[in-house]
This record gives sequence, structure tokens and C-alpha cells, in this order.
Amino acid sequence: MSSTDYPYDAKQRVEALIRSLQTLIKRDPEQEVQGLAVPVLSATLDAIKRATPDDPVVGSLVELMSADFIGAGEPIRAADMLVVAEQLDAAIGSRPPLVG
Repeated sequence: MSSTDYPYDAKQRVEALIRSLQTLIKRDPEQEVQGLAVPVLSATLDAIKRATPDDPVVGSLVELMSADFIGAGEPIRAADMLVVAEQLDAAIGSRPPLVG
């Protein structure tokens, strides 16, 4: 993937998500993602899916976090979401090296 095609915004968002989840888990390993964080989490997942639409892992993970799932009130453990975020990060891949 060239640097012009690389999803920099999605990479930045997934890295921020990973850092946030790690902070939650350090405080309480059973912490749940809730409140205002849930729609933000959903929007972040959608942005990553748009950036990597052909990746089957991304597609399946984002489908798991559908609006129906969230609307059903299912708890979202931060530790589980961290596993998802790390898989999304792997799907996006490393930033291309700077040329110049």
C-alpha cells in the first residue's frame, strides 16, 4: 500500500482507541465501555471499516458491534474491545516509511 492510499486517519483512531482501552483496563480489568463512549466507539469502528472495506476480519468485528448489538444493551468489556481494536490495528498495518 502506498503512502497516498494508506488510511492514516483510521490508524490514528485505532491507536487512540487502544490507548484509551488500556487505560480503562489498568484501572479495572472488568471495566465496561458505556455511556457517551459507546456511540463514539461505534463511529470509530465504522471509520475503520470504511478505511479497510475489503478486510474480512474488520468486516466481521464491526458487524459484531452493530447498532442492534449496542441497542440491545449488551455489556462491552474494555478487555474484549481491546482485542478487537488490536485486530483492527493489525488489519490497517504499519504506516508506510517516509520517503524523502
